[in-house]
Amino acid sequence: KDFNSRINNQFYSSLLHLPKPFFDTRKIGELVARLNDTGRIQEVIQTVTNGFVIDVLVSITSIVFLFLYSWQVAVFSLISLPVYFYIIYRSNKKIIDAQREVMQNYAFNESNYIASIQGVATIKNHNRQSVFAKVGEVVFGNYQEKIFNLGKINIQLSWQAGLSSVVFLIGILIYTSMAVFNKEMKLGELMAVLGIAGSLLPSIASLALISIPINEAKIAFNRMFEFASIEKEKETGVTISTLENITINNLSFRFAGRSELLSGINIEIQKGKLTAIVGESGSGKSTIGQILQRFYNFEKGEIIINNQFHLSEIELESYRNLIGVIPQEITIFNGNVVDNILLGKEENPENLLQFIQTYGFDTYFNQLPQGLATLLGEEGINLSGGQKQIIALARALYKKPQLLILDEATAAMDRNTEQFTIDLLQKVKKECAIFFISHRLNMLKNSADTIYILENKTITASGNHQKLMETDNFYSAYWKGF
Repeated sequence: KDFNSRINNQFYSSLLHLPKPFFDTRKIGELVARLNDTGRIQEVIQTVTNGFVIDVLVSITSIVFLFLYSWQVAVFSLISLPVYFYIIYRSNKKIIDAQREVMQNYAFNESNYIASIQGVATIKNHNRQSVFAKVGEVVFGNYQEKIFNLGKINIQLSWQAGLSSVVFLIGILIYTSMAVFNKEMKLGELMAVLGIAGSLLPSIASLALISIPINEAKIAFNRMFEFASIEKEKETGVTISTLENITINNLSFRFAGRSELLSGINIEIQKGKLTAIVGESGSGKSTIGQILQRFYNFEKGEIIINNQFHLSEIELESYRNLIGVIPQEITIFNGNVVDNILLGKEENPENLLQFIQTYGFDTYFNQLPQGLATLLGEEGINLSGGQKQIIALARALYKKPQLLILDEATAAMDRNTEQFTIDLLQKVKKECAIFFISHRLNMLKNSADTIYILENKTITASGNHQKLMETDNFYSAYWKGF
């Protein structure tokens, strides 16, 4: 139990420390399946502890007694051991390949179920239940076929091992019968030898066949820890306690295997100011926000913190402790409102209540059925999009961040809630730098100190509302359209 827990905990901890690009290319079901592989390891441990020790004791005891009765029969019985292992060795590669295919198809089946259940609303809206049910049937059928193929190999091995046991037992019977006929052995000794051999041969066969579950555990173990060779996030560096400004100089970025997304980006973010960035969908605005969170490494350029340190030189934990983020896709965890604000942090309830009242969140949380104790359901199924964003805003501000990154943070809010958010940002920007990513240009007119326009991979213009309206650009075109 403890061994299995250590394996699982170590794998899960290592998984959480891998860089974000790793998760961008992996399916959730695959990772969950690999976590569940610890169950296979536990089953092998149980098999070994329950059967292996007994089989070893039976084999040793039986061989000792056989040598006492007839050393010839004992040697003949020992010859069965390499025969059994040869049978296993001959099929070893097929067994390993079949076991690996079972685990891979199990992971694929898990991924299919998770994706289908997460997208059940879309499936229903398009009346595609039967289509996805058929896909699930095919995927599960492939998984069952791999299990069946592995089962056939195991049956063949068991049959071959059993046949070998019968052959050896018949050989022992013939030899001992001749010994009795020649008066070299008594009838009682014959019965004793046959009884001992009857116990010995199955035990030897079990010892040989135990390599099958051991191989399965080995594959499961390798699948779990094959990610261990992947380079983890760099966490060491200079510890900082304040964040006054961030300067992005000539930054270029591309996702692996794709064309350049950002080129020659220059942005200045300062404490006490709300810095906004606007542009078309897919232009790379959110990617800049994720680079600032150190989720991605950039190709060229530099990001300087406090006019002193390169971003990569700063200790990761101390840096992220200074950042609050409201992403496009809000993650709501199982639990109540308090759980989703604190995220496991131990805190005095009075401090949390004071924070909620000071920042005005009580107006929104009191509307929930049980207030702060309201259970939000898996992925916040009981919340609207705007309510999720309010919780995410409270979660980010409770950290008392010195850099607040908002990525379409008001997209799902009604006008009153959006205005509440803008007013709140004006209040907190005295204590932190704000980097605001948005499509909703109308809200930036009176709130943003500097607006950067991202077009054609680079920053084409910047300034406040008045300055940008003096030239033709993406931002001014929006306002001139009214």
